[in-house]
Amino acid sequence: MPRSYATVGQMLTYGVDRSAASPDLGDGRDRQLRVEVLLRHMLEFVLMSPRSRDAFLTAVARTERTTGSITAGPRLRRTSPDLTAELLPPAGQDGGSARLGIALRVGGPFSVPQLQKMRGALGSSPDHLLVAIARRTDRAELTGEVPPGVIATSWARLGRRMPKKDPGHAHLWETLAEVGENAGRPVVQFPVDARKLLTKTSTARDFRAHLDVMHHACRSLLGSSPHFSTRRGQTDAHLQMGVGRGRTGLEFGEVIDGTPVHFLRAGADPVPLGIGRISTEADHAAAKERLTMLARRSAWRTEGGTPPSARELIGDAATPELEGARLLLWAVLNPMLLRDRGFDLAPARRQPALTATTMGLRVLQRGDDSATEYRIWVGGDRDWKNLIPRVTREETPQRPAETYAVAPRKSQSTADFVWEVHRALRSLTIP
Repeated sequence: MPRSYATVGQMLTYGVDRSAASPDLGDGRDRQLRVEVLLRHMLEFVLMSPRSRDAFLTAVARTERTTGSITAGPRLRRTSPDLTAELLPPAGQDGGSARLGIALRVGGPFSVPQLQKMRGALGSSPDHLLVAIARRTDRAELTGEVPPGVIATSWARLGRRMPKKDPGHAHLWETLAEVGENAGRPVVQFPVDARKLLTKTSTARDFRAHLDVMHHACRSLLGSSPHFSTRRGQTDAHLQMGVGRGRTGLEFGEVIDGTPVHFLRAGADPVPLGIGRISTEADHAAAKERLTMLARRSAWRTEGGTPPSARELIGDAATPELEGARLLLWAVLNPMLLRDRGFDLAPARRQPALTATTMGLRVLQRGDDSATEYRIWVGGDRDWKNLIPRVTREETPQRPAETYAVAPRKSQSTADFVWEVHRALRSLTIP
């Protein structure tokens, strides 16, 4: 095996140092972009080696051309690749130079129009080449649709192929692939007892009570019931209503100042509604008064408006168990994890609204021409006694409806439980 003096630590240090100075990061809030910029410079580090560069061109870019340095640069435009280089014709052959572009993604798939624009940004020569690297499940969405002049591959394939072609830097390629495949995937290993959280009646009733606050607030202030967002590219589950770039809506999310119900506008920090669990007549009257005031002064909804912050919480604060249960259920309903299992979110118009008895998300199996709908949901009665998720295949002319409840086992990790729910959902697709 050829000897290498480069280490994983050196590659990571180079990536962190260079990405910290990148103008792409702005305020640094975009986690996906932070990872992509880090990977950009980690890949640049590996490709400094002529041996690694040649192996990459042969095994991944599938070209006999050679190149000098492959350098990383900021995305000056949305169509700019992450790394670029000049491609030279093989020794002894005529032909002009061409450009190589490498585009990286971790939080979602490349679309065909995106790839066409990125390839077009390199120039009009048919010899220009774009290599697009995304997560394995995101790459799968491009099957049969890759534009000419584009090589689409995955981080997983990079991690399998490059260590064989470049054994001296196998440890670097494996690390790159591991980061690329997993950095965009949500972490669902939480230090909580899944069985205790989802089967305890008091936690279920507390969760339902705060959902009632969310439901009533949405109906009172926005005129509609909330449902899970279907916005493309999101990496978390979002139960919300009316949230947009120019308008403020409501979201049921992380517990802040005792409540999981917040005002939210895209790109802004959440502002707590200030209403917790309603348990007394006095709380009910105070909550009604606050919502009436907010409905009357609706300027907070528009661009430039600021939701009024609550001076004190009305009602009872959410318990720590509620936040743990929410994290776990939101992992079960996570669109990125569901996409990894072969399911896409159903269109917004098909999403079930939050009701007084159920909370759920509707999905479609990718590639299923029958358009059979599936649902992951919690509840069923007005009085919730547990938060055990259920998976349902909706009734079709060919098959009856079918539902499984998936309860966590004793000492089962949260990651294993989420995987088991998704496996049960997958089992419903088997004829």
